[in-house]
This record gives sequence, C-alpha cells and structure tokens, in this order.
Amino acid sequence: MHPCRTLSISLALLSVTTALTVPASAADSTPAPITVQTGDHADFSRLALVNAQGAPAVDVGSCGGRVAFSQPVPWPLEALNGTYSRRLTGFQTGEEGRSLTMEWPCGARVTVRRERRITFIDVTDPPRPARKPGAPVPAPEGVLLAEAPGASVFPVIAPPPPPEPPPAQAASAQAAPISLAERLTPVASAQAQPVVQAPPVAPAPPPATPQPVAKVPPPKPEPARTVAAVPPPAAPLTPAPAVQTDPPIRAFDLDAWAGDDYPTRKQHLEQRIAESQGRARVDALLAMARFTLARALPEEGRAALDAAESLTPGPDQRYELRLLRDAFHALDDTADPDDSQFVRAQPTPAAADHHVWRSATLAPSRWTAAKSSLPIALKRLLSYPADLRGRLLTLLAESAGEAADGAALNLIVLEMITLDGIGSTDGRLDLFRGRLAELLNETAEALAHYKRAAALPNLYGHRAQVRSIELRMASGALDDPGAIAELESLRYAWRGGDVETDALAALGAAYTRAGRIDAALDIFGLLGRRFGATARGRAALTTGRGLLDAVIGHLETTPGSALDALSLQVRYGRTVMLTDDDAGTQQRRLARLLARGGFTLEAARLLHTVAETARGAERAAVGLELARVLLDAGRGTEALAVLDHTAGPAPDAQAAERRALLRADAFAAEGEAMRAFDALRGLTGPEAARIRADSLFRAGEWPAARAAYAQLLGGTDAPLPDDIAFHALAAFRAGDDAAVTAAAERHSTALAGTRWAGLLDALAAPLDPAGKPLSSATVSSQLAAADALAGVLRRWTAP
Repeated sequence: MHPCRTLSISLALLSVTTALTVPASAADSTPAPITVQTGDHADFSRLALVNAQGAPAVDVGSCGGRVAFSQPVPWPLEALNGTYSRRLTGFQTGEEGRSLTMEWPCGARVTVRRERRITFIDVTDPPRPARKPGAPVPAPEGVLLAEAPGASVFPVIAPPPPPEPPPAQAASAQAAPISLAERLTPVASAQAQPVVQAPPVAPAPPPATPQPVAKVPPPKPEPARTVAAVPPPAAPLTPAPAVQTDPPIRAFDLDAWAGDDYPTRKQHLEQRIAESQGRARVDALLAMARFTLARALPEEGRAALDAAESLTPGPDQRYELRLLRDAFHALDDTADPDDSQFVRAQPTPAAADHHVWRSATLAPSRWTAAKSSLPIALKRLLSYPADLRGRLLTLLAESAGEAADGAALNLIVLEMITLDGIGSTDGRLDLFRGRLAELLNETAEALAHYKRAAALPNLYGHRAQVRSIELRMASGALDDPGAIAELESLRYAWRGGDVETDALAALGAAYTRAGRIDAALDIFGLLGRRFGATARGRAALTTGRGLLDAVIGHLETTPGSALDALSLQVRYGRTVMLTDDDAGTQQRRLARLLARGGFTLEAARLLHTVAETARGAERAAVGLELARVLLDAGRGTEALAVLDHTAGPAPDAQAAERRALLRADAFAAEGEAMRAFDALRGLTGPEAARIRADSLFRAGEWPAARAAYAQLLGGTDAPLPDDIAFHALAAFRAGDDAAVTAAAERHSTALAGTRWAGLLDALAAPLDPAGKPLSSATVSSQLAAADALAGVLRRWTAP
C-alpha cells in the first residue's frame, strides 16, 4: 500500500476516536459498548448516541431529558461532564446504569431522530421575543447590572475555552482522511470536543560522524522514502477540560442587601426589574431575592427566583440561584440536607455565613452535625438583620429543644435575651426558657414559663399550653381524663400549624392510654385528612407516626384486639401507608396483628403492597413474612411464588435458612414430600425435623412419621401440642397401641386446655377381645372416648 494512503487512513481513524467511547469487554456478560458524543452549533447543541443494542427510549421534559435502555450500559459519565456544552449539562446515571439524564435550558426546543444505529438529540435555545428563529445570536451586553448594595457575592463562572486545533498537516496527508472521517463519524459537523491524542514520536537518530565535504558529497534524498520514514511533527498535548467545581461560598452582605428603607429599596428593585432585559433582568431578580432573604420574606423570594429561572440564566447565575433557593428552604424548614450546597461544600473557619446556613439546614433533621457549626453561627448572627436573625434563632432553638440538647439551647436563649429582647413580646422567649428548664429537670420553673407564654393568644402561647399539658401528664399532676378535657378545648382554639398537629397527637395518645381506641383512630384519620396534602404534610405525618406507633403498640399487648386492627386497616389504610416510614415498619406490624387475629386475606394484601415498594434486603424480609401468612392460610402455591419473586441477592445465612424452611413447608403443604426433603437437605434443628415429620404424615407413611415425631418429643426442647397429637395419631394409624398408651400416660396433661384436649384418652381406650360380650366398663370407656373426640372436633371447627 502506498505510504501516503497509509498515513491518510491513520489520520481518519484518529478522527473517529474523538467520540467518548467505552471499550467493551471480551466476556459475554459485559454490556455492549456505546459511543456518546456531544457538540455545539451556533443555533443548537447535539448529543449523538451510537449503540448496537437497538433504539433507546428517549423522554423529553421541559428542563431536561432521559435516555434509557432495558439493561445496564457503561455510560462515559466523567467524560461527558468534563466536556463543555452550552445547552447540555448535568449528566447523571440512574436505574443501576440503565438510564442517562441530562439538563438543558427550560423551554428549549428538542428534536429527536434516529438514523440506523445512531440516535440524535438536538437542543435549541428557547424562543426569545423580538428574535427570529435562525437569526444570529446577538452578543451579550458588556455592561451588566451594576448594583453596589445588592451586587452578587459569587464569582462569575466562565465557560472553559475550546480546545486548540492540532497543527496543520501536509496537504497531501489531509485530503484523503477528511472525506473518510466524515463517512465514519456521522456527527463530525457538530463541532464535537475531541480527545486529542498525540501521535508517537520516533526517536532521533544518532549523530553521524562528520565527513570531509570535498571527498564525500551528501546523498540526494528520495522523496517517497522521506515521506514514509519521517514522522509528522508531534502535536502538543492539549489537556482535557477539567470538570467545573463550585466556587467557595463567600460572605453575605445582608445589611447592604436589606437596605436602610424597606419601601424605597423595594421600589427601586422593582423599577430595575421592569426596565431591564436578558441577563440584566436576571441580575435584577437576583437582587430582589437577596433583598427578600435579608428581610426574611421567603414567599416573595421564591417568586423572584422562579421568575429568574424562567429567563435562561447563565452558569454563574444558576449557581447563585441555587444558593439562594437553598437558603430559603433552610429558612422555612423545608431543606433537604442531601441536596443542599451549604452541606455538600465544606465550610472554612473564616466562612461564617456558610456556618450559619449550614447549621440552619442541618438543625431540623441532623442536630449532631449542625451543632459543630453552632458557635461560629451564633457569633455571626449577632450582625444579621433583626427579622432574619429572629427566624434563624427560633429555628435553632426549636431543633435544640427537640434534640434535648440543654447546653446548646442555653447558648441560643442567652443570645435571644442579649439581642434587643427578641421574642419577649410574643411569648417565644418564655417558651424556650420553659423548655430549657424542663431539660434541666426544673418542673416548677418550666411550668411558670409556660404559663406566662400561654397568656398570649398566639402561636407560641398555644404551643406552651400543649407542652404544659404534656409536662403535667409526665409528672403525674394530670391524669388522662383531665388531659383529654384540656386538649379537646385547645383543639379548636388554634387551627393549623404544628400547634394543632401536636395537640391532636397528644389527644390521640391520651385516648389510646385510656383504652378509647375508636376515638384514637378518629384522631389519626383526622391528621391524615387535614394535613396530608398541605405544606406541613410531612411534619404532620411524622407526628401521626408517633400516634400510630402508640395505637399499634396498645393493640399488640391487648388480647382480642383483632377487630380494632381490622378497623384501622379498612378505614385508614391509605393514611397508614402515607404515615409509615420507607421500610413499612408500621404496616408490617399491622399485618402481623391481622394474621394473628385470623384475617389472613387482609394481612396478605397489606404485605403485598409493602413488598411492591421495598427493595433489596427489605423486600426479601417482607417476602418471608408474606409467605408465612400465605402458608398459614393454606395457600402454599402462592407462598412459593412469593419466595421466588422476592429473593434478594446474596442473603445472609439466617435469611437463607428461613427461606429454605418456608419452601419446604410449602412443598409439604402441597403434598410434594420429595421436594420438601430436597429443600431441607443440609438443615438441622427442630423446625426442619418437624417439617420432615409433617411431610411423612401427609404422605401416609405412618411408621416413619411416628418415628420422626418421636425424635421431636425426645429432644431437649419442650414439645408442642401439635407434635404430641400428630405422634399419637401416627402411632394409632400404624397400629402401635403401646406407643399410643405411652404417649397418653406421659403427655395427657400437656394437651389440657388446647384444641387437642381429650385426644390421647380417646385413642388409648382399650378394646375388649373379639367374641366376648361387652362389659359396662368397655361401653363407658367407648362413650367417654367418643365424647372426647366430639370435643376435639368442636374446638377445631369453632371460628
């Protein structure tokens, strides 16, 4: 082959490798390789996916999309996030590697098409007013919104520069690979970001010995050999664009954000929003959000953030939007610590504002982690605006009180007292001082503070009344009837908020302790109906979870409570599901109560619902409970199906043994003795021996069953009444009168009071020899045996 052609093909193959490709393994179990490439045009960004498995499912949303396959795929996630794109960002994998999600500007126009094995996703900018589609994008204004008191404190994140093109090659080496690369790379025109690879550099030849010029003239080089032997100059290595990291959280100039005069400052910001457009309008809305944050107005701040996000902000503006939204979530106690930038970024000792908002984010749910930043946060709060400082101190005090951290609550209360008497006029300070005295076991002082706070007819006054009732109940100064009367009067004094939910929870707990389960269930249903779909639904359902735990605990310890458990499931089943945790703890407890009361159908339905939402080891544990319920109901085939569908990966030894025992019990119930023996292979213990004996008894192998039950009766553990009864029946059917008589003499008293009472006496009744007249003693014993058998039958058929 001609050397020039060889070089052309090599360059073409090098251009194909610019795609982000994950190599496939030689093993058959490794997923097939895929190729993902992103690139930017002037008017749109493109993602191209080449895969031999078939067309993926593509879901297009307003602000992002999803590409999914039916099996896991080795996505090049790190390379995708490391490649700059104007419109395609935020690549993440999900569903155990089966899907890839991405983000694009909200309202962008997305086109999906497929050519052979290649799927194209083209994302164009959202429609803009006064701009015709397809027209060139105007350059951004050089001067942004200049705003000294409300300027952004976050640095601008500039997009990484595009990689430099490799040095130009010879004209003869460029002509052929261009057309071949376009044929091999269908998305070469999308301005993709390639991974530049430098060709190998040949080692320099050793220096030649100098020769006299006059005697040895230099040889003439051959053009063809020179092209083949001399490698092209090595291209400089271009580092791959680094993954963008968030800048550190800098100081909040809250006094400048808030301004001196509220109406003047707000009017000025509203005028700037109305007069600006594009990026300047986003900056004006961010200034409004910072103003509302400094003034502790979360509702107005969230409205400004929503308006700014609808205008396609830049990367730096999106980062500031996220920080401000996290701050508002922390301010109104709706933050998710796992998704907050204040928690994910590690604060430095000098970043005092970072410590403040990190503590506010973590305090409601993770007080131990929030406590580490508390000293720095309290010192920084001294210079915060009064309204914002009051909201944050109240949030920290409530969290410290719920966590029963008296030392931290004392520091917060001291700062409240020091700073302009915050909370002294609305009962807030007396409420927290009462809680502090309660944690210090000073009941009289706590009740005095609660009494002063309760004199004010506001939110904190009614909360103080609830705490006072609970404290007097805990100290024995107030009984359940008195607590019910006070809580019923307080129930209608304040509607909404955590006061009503706390009062209803305390009222339901008092009804439960008083044995009025119907009233407690009504309170539980009211919590779900009134607050399940509100903004405080999560906190209300958490409060209802404590009431549900108290109700189910009372039912578990009260005999004859099966009907109450059934009423709870039938009337408030959906509320129980919403109130329960992710593991379905309360629903599983309720299912056990139903199964114990004989309501196996309702218990099986409830466990089916829990198993559908559970995953992993939790799903396997729920499957074992469901299989046990189905076996008790005589539905062995369904129990086997449940065990097969809920088997988790790599269970522990105890769970594996329990699963094997349930499978063997199901096979025995279906009359498949051999399969039951196979499932029990290698298992020892009384449960395995009992299933073997039961399988032999069901199969009609009376001598073998009698011997198997005899081993159970001779063990170290106390025998069960069923074991004694089945041993006697197997011996009777096998014709072993001596074994029946021995069992009657040894275990008759063990069956007294059970459903088997009288069985051994009936089986051991002696018969007169044939050919002789019946004696009165024989007739009396036979009548007694018949009466005993009738009693056994009556107890077995009783509901």
